[in-house]
This record gives sequence, structure tokens and C-alpha cells, in this order.
Amino acid sequence: MLRLDRRLLQNVDWPLLGAAFFIICLSLICLSSLNPGRGISALMWRQLSWVGIGLISLIVVVSVDYRNLVRAAPILYVIGLGLLLSVFVLGRTVSGARRWIHLGPFTVQPSEFFKFIFILTLAWALTSGRSERLSRAALVGTFILLGVPFLLVVRQPDLGTALVLVPVLAATLVGLGVRMRVLGAMVLASVAAMPLGWLVLKPYQRDRLLVYLDPFRDPLGTAYNVIQAKIAIGSGQLLGKGVGGATQSRLSFLPERHTDFIFAVFAEMWGFLGCLVLIVAYALLVLRGFEIAAGAQEPRGRILALGVTTVFAAQILINIGMVTGLLPIVGIPLPLMSYGGSSMVVSLTALGLLLSIRMRQFH
Repeated sequence: MLRLDRRLLQNVDWPLLGAAFFIICLSLICLSSLNPGRGISALMWRQLSWVGIGLISLIVVVSVDYRNLVRAAPILYVIGLGLLLSVFVLGRTVSGARRWIHLGPFTVQPSEFFKFIFILTLAWALTSGRSERLSRAALVGTFILLGVPFLLVVRQPDLGTALVLVPVLAATLVGLGVRMRVLGAMVLASVAAMPLGWLVLKPYQRDRLLVYLDPFRDPLGTAYNVIQAKIAIGSGQLLGKGVGGATQSRLSFLPERHTDFIFAVFAEMWGFLGCLVLIVAYALLVLRGFEIAAGAQEPRGRILALGVTTVFAAQILINIGMVTGLLPIVGIPLPLMSYGGSSMVVSLTALGLLLSIRMRQFH
């Protein structure tokens, strides 16, 4: 039975929770307006149900000492790899990618859940040694722990989710005090491997990179999403068109408007000022996460908080960057905003982990 010491409730991070639920409310408002003439969109009700499941997961994680979750990380890692492998057997192909497993009426994306498992595994791997200093063997083992799931996720293909794992590892190593010389060598090795990465990309992924360099290379094909997203963002101007006037989004000119490109929907509805408010809310969430990491009393809590916060920060920057044309398109949702059960549940679970660390650092 789950128990929560009442004294822990005194350390709940209300600004973190407030920013998260403010963003969720904005998401529900956007989704509620995407079916013109049909009343409140069914997307909103489904998203609300996923929020409910995510809140249950958040409460469960908050009720459990995060150190116990770290101890269970090896088992969770094996389960996570099994789920990633099951996609190639049980998964269905959608738009050229096999990322989802259908379980009756539900659709689950294992790579989303693995991000949470990977953070726990990092904390376990980097703090299991007796020495306070990170050994070379532990560092090599950590890269292996990253490499296996990275390759599996890339093969789905889900390059966006795979790339998110890299800054998570980098942030945790910085938090542990790894020398900048080592991190610089890692960066140089990654840059040197980029030409090899081009060879393993799928044709449509190569097209996305080429379109990033020349947006009008294929305006009715690969570049269509970005062009329509820019039109939607630009048409919002300063104050936006309002919920009922966002024609670019409501009339389906913008593909994937409820998932990866929901920021463009929001920008058309609420304009530049609305986007500024949303970005400030995200900034508050990320800053609170880094403050929790800085205040953690022991390495496991610091690594977990850094990992979770880096996942949020990386997804926010990559998603907004690709929607605005500043980065190439990759399939990655905007946390707490994009429609999707796996993303919402994992995001709220990750917030629960941050709250657990914050509530126990004084206890």
C-alpha cells in the first residue's frame, strides 16, 4: 500500500505544478476547437482522459521514494528494451514508421516510456560504484546503455526521440563533474560520425534535411507541413485570431495540427503575445526542474532531476524549432501540449519524479 508522509507535502513545488497544469489547460483549449461545427472536439475528451491517467501515475511516483525506483532500474531497463523490440513484431506501420503498439482501444508508444526508464537507469549506473569519482569503465558502460536503445529507436524509425537521449546523457555527466575535455571529445566524435549517419537515414528523413536547407525544394510534399505552419504562425500576428477564427488550423490546412504541430495552432489562435506566455510557462517549468536538481542532497536525485528537466527542455526546443523552421522536422511532441496518451502520461510521471525529489530533499 502506498503511503505518503504528511510532512513531505510541505515541500510540494507548487510553481512547477502550476506551470504544468496551465500548459495542459492551454492544450485542452486548442484541441477543443479543432472540429469546426461539431461542438467540443473528441480529441479534447480523449486528451483529458490521458491527463487523468497521468495524474494517477504522478501520484503513484510521488508516493514512492525515488531511491527505490533507481534500485529497480535494471529490471525496468530490460522491460523497456523488450517493449522496444516488440514494436518490430507487434507494431503497426503509420506514415512509414513503426512506433506504436495497439492494445485494444489504446495505442502505446514504447519509446516515450523508455525515456523515463533511461533516466532511472542512468542514475543507477552512475551511482552504483563505490568510488565517488566516475570511472572509465562506468563511463563506457553508460555509453553502451545509451547505444542499444538508441539504435532500436532509430530503426523504428524515431530519430527525434533517439536524439533526446543524447542531451540527457550529456547533462547528467556535466552534473557529475565530468571534465570538459571528455565532453569535448564526445562532441567531436559525434560531429565526425555525422556523414555515417546520413547513410543510415531513411529517404524521407534525408528529404527533410534537404528541405530544411531549401524550404521550397518540395513545397507540396516534404516542405508542406513547415510552410503551412509558418503561414499559421504568421497569420496569428500580435494578438491572434481567437479560438473561432484560426482558419488555417480549423480547416485542416495544417497537417498533424493536434500532435507535432500544435504550437502553430496555438500561435494562430493567440498570436505572438500568447506564444510569449506559453514560452514563459515552459521556462518556469524548466527552471524549477534545474533548481530541484541543484538542491538535491545526493547524486541519484541530482541525476534524475537533471535527466527529467533536460528531456523537457530538449523536446520544447526541438519542437518549437522545427515548427518555426529553425530546425529540421523530426517526429517529436511538445510536452503537455501535443495530443497523445503516451507523451502525456510519461510527462506527468516525470513531473511526479521531480516532485518526489523535491519533497524528500529536506526529509
